[in-house]
Amino acid sequence: MTDIKDPYEQGMEERRMAELAISLNFKNFKRLFSLYKQKLKSMSMPVIIEDGISEFGEQPFELNTREWHADESGIWRHGGRDGSAIYACTHPIMPVQRIIDIDTGAVKIKLAFRQGNAKRKYWNEAIVDIRDISSANKIVDRLSAVGVSVTSGERANAMVDYLRDMLDFNQDVIPETKSVSRMGWNEEGFAPYVDGIAFDNADSFRGAYRAINQVGDYQAWMGEALDARSYSITARIVLAASFASVLVEPLGCLPFFVHLWGMDSGTGKTVAQMLGASVWANPAVGQSFFQTFRGTTVGFEMMAGFLHSLPLFLDDLQLAKDKHGNVIFNVYDLASGSGKLRSNKALGLNYTPTWANCFITSGETPIVGENDGAGAVNRVIEIECLASEKAIRDGHRTANVLKQNYGWAGREFVSRLTEDGQKERAAELYDHFFKSCTEDDTTDKQAMAAAVILTADTLATEWIFKDNRALTVQEIGEFLKSRSAVSLSARGYEIICDWVSVNATRLRGVTDTGECYGIMDGNTAYIIRSVFNRVCEENTINPRALLSHLRTKGLIEVGPKGYTKAKYIGGGQSPNCVWLKMPCAAMVCEDELLP
Repeated sequence: MTDIKDPYEQGMEERRMAELAISLNFKNFKRLFSLYKQKLKSMSMPVIIEDGISEFGEQPFELNTREWHADESGIWRHGGRDGSAIYACTHPIMPVQRIIDIDTGAVKIKLAFRQGNAKRKYWNEAIVDIRDISSANKIVDRLSAVGVSVTSGERANAMVDYLRDMLDFNQDVIPETKSVSRMGWNEEGFAPYVDGIAFDNADSFRGAYRAINQVGDYQAWMGEALDARSYSITARIVLAASFASVLVEPLGCLPFFVHLWGMDSGTGKTVAQMLGASVWANPAVGQSFFQTFRGTTVGFEMMAGFLHSLPLFLDDLQLAKDKHGNVIFNVYDLASGSGKLRSNKALGLNYTPTWANCFITSGETPIVGENDGAGAVNRVIEIECLASEKAIRDGHRTANVLKQNYGWAGREFVSRLTEDGQKERAAELYDHFFKSCTEDDTTDKQAMAAAVILTADTLATEWIFKDNRALTVQEIGEFLKSRSAVSLSARGYEIICDWVSVNATRLRGVTDTGECYGIMDGNTAYIIRSVFNRVCEENTINPRALLSHLRTKGLIEVGPKGYTKAKYIGGGQSPNCVWLKMPCAAMVCEDELLP
């Protein structure tokens, strides 16, 4: 071969020799021949010219490798201190796609690699951040974790150089595509249903991404959904809320909760959730898509950010209780629509996930308590489930059917919604329902959530179910809270009035027996300010905020400044007291306070 001068003939002859070596079961021919050519070069003898093309078996496309030798024996180049070869990898590996996130602009690279038999056609793939393959310190951890043969030191540096060179030398060869790391609405459409968009967050949410799929028979699922809609208004609301999740962002609404609760067993709460989850994905409880409350705030944030527009299902609220039985889950953490702001090691800010969807949850108790803020109460529509009024007719049968047939209705709903004029129609329906809901004694945020659900159910009834059972304002209205029920200030006044009734014996002024909290005079309770503050704090109420509300409503008598006035309570004492006017229903007569 050294007598052959033509570069093309040299390359063809080398290829024939390599094939002959394989047929004779002679291994490492190319590596040994390379060493031979290196020896010739050191002796100033004629050198075989390389064609600079990757020669991996069954490769997706050819790469211009320049000085790199890339074939089934691995990737290497000349340049060792003793004239030896420097290996980057001992098996085929090549970049096959450049991926650019449409939300953040971050660049990732899809790598294809293969180990073992050269005749094996199957290539493994991994999507990696371009920063991880640009640093010798990071590339070992990132690539070894997915099965690539790479070690620290000289080989890691060589791998970084090889991949960087391949990206630089083959910009016109390696295809480039847009990508998303989350589901839901984006500038190209709705993931995962839009074509031409790659998903580049498979390592973190691989299970959930695979769960969002169309499986089984659409008509089998439809049969269960229609039966549930005819049997239970709870099932109708859950289904509607599931569809409504994808309308939250287009309609400019806030995230909200639909919470099913009931202390009775066998009410069908979980199966109703499974029905809602099956609109989009595999509804198996505790799997990748349908989660439980056994998790952390950060975990819930990341999952909500990944789903973005799709509903998040959480089961078993009792898993989020402390040892005293108190719910430690904070509705605000998810209803805000944004994760917590966090810094990184470089004193910059990490990417903060955002979402605009619906949360469909269940438990044995309500998800918000009496002392939760008005904002939290406002964001939740709670539905009590009783054993006498099950949400699903036959939970066992329905659950089995849903596990085998799912994912069809959500895709169809999004497809119809993206047709010309349909988002505008949804906005018109929403405005109509919102106006109707606010005519009753409910808050704007409760009306917002109800209007989104009603809009979604109207569209789903027309496009999918065709059963003429769309929810009405009156039907969902029974689950909406009144303005007074939502107002923490109004509830705070009720709590203080109840406290006055319970502690009437300590509101007699200064006496020889018992602790003194103040004094009653007619229909007014004069509560020592420090005692009032303590009662508020015990009930997680801000005392100053409550006093401001009571002053505005004329429920306390105040002095020229502040919220209190001095009041003589006996024993020569006139402390600053809250002069609270009691309602007629909670009036405590002086006669009842006498021994």
